[in-house]
Amino acid sequence: MFRWWRRRRRARILAAPFPEDWLELIEGEVALWGAVPESERPRLMDDLRLFVAERSWEPCGGITLTPPMCAVIAAQACVLTLGRSVDAFDHVRSILVYPTAYRAPDVWEDEAGVVTEEVDEREGEAWEWGTVVLSWQQVIADARNLHGRNLVLHELAHQLDLLDAIGEATLGSAERRAANRRWMASFLEAHERFVDEVDRGRRVKALDEYGAEDEAEFFAVATESFFERGAYLREHHPELYQVLSEYYNQDPASWTLPRPKPGRPAETGRERRRRRREEARRRAKRHKA
Repeated sequence: MFRWWRRRRRARILAAPFPEDWLELIEGEVALWGAVPESERPRLMDDLRLFVAERSWEPCGGITLTPPMCAVIAAQACVLTLGRSVDAFDHVRSILVYPTAYRAPDVWEDEAGVVTEEVDEREGEAWEWGTVVLSWQQVIADARNLHGRNLVLHELAHQLDLLDAIGEATLGSAERRAANRRWMASFLEAHERFVDEVDRGRRVKALDEYGAEDEAEFFAVATESFFERGAYLREHHPELYQVLSEYYNQDPASWTLPRPKPGRPAETGRERRRRRREEARRRAKRHKA
């Protein structure tokens, strides 16, 4: 009964014309929209409408959250599932949107086992029970250019990762489980190589150093680069690109990227956290010496 009702409701949503004000804002602000092949855009338009309709959208911090703004977020999120199904986001129930960065508690442990608790500025979070938190200011800043840093891709990649970690290791056929194990082994090898390079103080092309925090952050960071700088990622990390291409069932390296808009990305909260933690680790090492 539920599936029948859902199909009927979705058919009704997709039968309506695509809202012109949604398309106008997406085309004007979302660079990734221009990168997705034209043959895929009708599917993306359908998926993003379903994504908007099937989530609870909660304005926070005094923001006025309009349907076109929700569509801008959904247009980026649904690029992740173009090679799969928008149903992969079924567990994502609510999207909280703040006007700018917001303050939240942060707890982390350094190499010496010292736990630090602080209140930090954040642009986004992904919670295990299906909630995503986003700063609209950062959403729109990231959406305008393909820098390999995209808040929506990052946080929604975490949601896909959380779901897969819960289910795919134990669900499906024996062949599917074996494929998942092979995929995970290749991914972890790539993560170990990346962390080793970062720890040696070397700059790693095509990947944000924030991915050295842990495997989950590496997956989210790699996802950003995969979709926004696919050819560049494939050039410098072909094995990682292949792993992600199999996972997402897409080949962004073949996409034609739009001309970048002027301007350099500002430092984000995750980069500030990474820099602060690295400074704390260096101080701890000097103290030991």
